[in-house]
Parts: sequence; structure tokens; C-alpha cells
Amino acid sequence: MFEGKYGTYWIRDDILFVDYKPDLIVTLKVAKRIARDRMEFQQNKEYPVFSNLDGVIGSHSEARHYLVHEGTLLIKALALYSTSPIAIRLTEFYLRTLTHKIPTQLFQYKNNALRFLEPYTQ
Repeated sequence: MFEGKYGTYWIRDDILFVDYKPDLIVTLKVAKRIARDRMEFQQNKEYPVFSNLDGVIGSHSEARHYLVHEGTLLIKALALYSTSPIAIRLTEFYLRTLTHKIPTQLFQYKNNALRFLEPYTQ
């Protein structure tokens, strides 16, 4: 487990889990730090990623663009999980307006997100 500045990272069953800190607004600076922390934790190994967005309350356009391009390095597939209405709305907008390089979906149920990532653990 690794405690980064903006989130906690751990690996279980060949899936990388990320929980973001509460009340997080993702600026470009924050996005770059999140990606750097994640990649350092991964040690150059690709993983499917379960990203819990419940702590995210906002994001800047430049940050979203960064995350969809450079921020997807070493990610096989991305399950975005949230039960927060704010995070869900932000993520739906993110998914509709940007072209994603990797399989990416939003989930409100953890089991569905994990099922989505399972084929990428092989």
C-alpha cells in the first residue's frame, strides 16, 4: 500500500486500486502528481485500475485532458467507481466529451466494476 499526496494506492488480485482523498479538486498539477505517484507505485508494470472517485468534487479541463492521454500510461483498463452524485456527473461529462485510449467505464456498484476489469488481469 502507498499513501500518496492525493490518494491511497494498493494492489489486490492483480488490480490496482486508487482511493482519492476527500474534497479533491483535480487541477493539472494534481493530475500530474496522481499519475506520477501511481506509475511509481506500479514500478513499470501495467494493471487494470479501479479508481474510487467519491472524494473528487471538481476537476479542471486541462487535468481531464492530461489524465485521458499521459495519465493512462501503464493502465490496461479503467473502472471509474463512485456513489457520489457530484463525482458521477463529472465523470459522465468526462466520458462523453473526451476520447479514451483504453477501455474506460463508470460504475456505481463495485462488483460490476471488478467484473469489467477481470479480463484485463490475465
